[in-house]
Amino acid sequence: MMKYLRLLLISFVIVVALPTKADIKFSGFGSIIAGKTLGTVDDPLNPGQKRDEILTADFYDVGQYTNDITFNAESIFALQATMDLSSKLKVTAQLVAKGVDDFEPEFDWYYLTYRATDNLTLMAGRRNIPMYYFSEYSEVGYAYPWMRPPSNLYWWQVTQFNGVNASYSFDWGDYANSVTFFYGNEYSDDNVEMLYYDKLYGGSARTVNEYWTDITGVNWNISGDNFDIRFVYFQNDRDRETIQQDGSIDPYIPFSQTFMGVGGSVDIQSFTLLFDWNFVDYDDDLGTEFPTYLVSLVYNMGDYQPYIVYSKADHERTKVPTKDLEEHYIMGYGLRYNFLPNASFKVQYDHFIDQGHEPSGWAYHGDSDTISLGVDFVF
Repeated sequence: MMKYLRLLLISFVIVVALPTKADIKFSGFGSIIAGKTLGTVDDPLNPGQKRDEILTADFYDVGQYTNDITFNAESIFALQATMDLSSKLKVTAQLVAKGVDDFEPEFDWYYLTYRATDNLTLMAGRRNIPMYYFSEYSEVGYAYPWMRPPSNLYWWQVTQFNGVNASYSFDWGDYANSVTFFYGNEYSDDNVEMLYYDKLYGGSARTVNEYWTDITGVNWNISGDNFDIRFVYFQNDRDRETIQQDGSIDPYIPFSQTFMGVGGSVDIQSFTLLFDWNFVDYDDDLGTEFPTYLVSLVYNMGDYQPYIVYSKADHERTKVPTKDLEEHYIMGYGLRYNFLPNASFKVQYDHFIDQGHEPSGWAYHGDSDTISLGVDFVF
């Protein structure tokens, strides 16, 4: 499906844009980040053994820090091209290269935007699922104060989808509002994160395919002079194929999930409060739930922004006893320095505590202390 959508958009651009000499604008962003963990830990999956501490900074692509310093876990370069086909219609494509993928470029966004009226905008193509407050620019490090949005919240094995959305903007008193309805599907073949966890627990799968279908939801964004808040709700069906080396497929029971959340920012004099609360509910036999949240306080002092951020993730079950499940938090401290109008330097220390139950295998992350530093930029 992704291949056909790419071909459709490229064909559309060639047929429509070339005769009209459409205006093309280029922009982009990037991050060059280095980091490492600071010690060793008892291996939670191999009792009696030690291993390097590990911090997974990017769950989707399994970008990780260990005791060996690396630039590959989070470094990224992206180029975006926007072509105005008319005063109301434009096409956007984004090419991304990540260190964790050996900087192999990939088109991860490509979509059409049609401004039907001054208030109504329609979009069709591939973009990030708007599940978190920072989801739609989670890889643009320059867009937020931290080194990254806390990875134990922004961790789902699917983050993008092919679909459509309709956004309507309006004023409500002194507040600006935008309501967006979205629908789509994502067929994530060779899912990197799910294959990683299969191998982590001793599996030998050849590939794992993750399918999210009928993703249907709504966002409501409301902003005023000193705040911006977004509410989100969506639901979808989930399925998975774990294909073994001999070609056999492990049995899997599909289920549906609902996702709801609220996130935003509030400016209070020299401080900015950032927050994101989310709740995921599976319609499975266990009654699986994932309540997660982050809260962060940033002090704005000219070009410098010292900050603190705390994030917590739990895994609960309502139909069986809920003890011995996954649970962890991250306490992060950092500083952002805007040394250029379009570039910032950041340094961050993360203290990750794994509160899961080791004997049952839920403490598979292990504790870690990590230092990372780097430069974010836009152009």
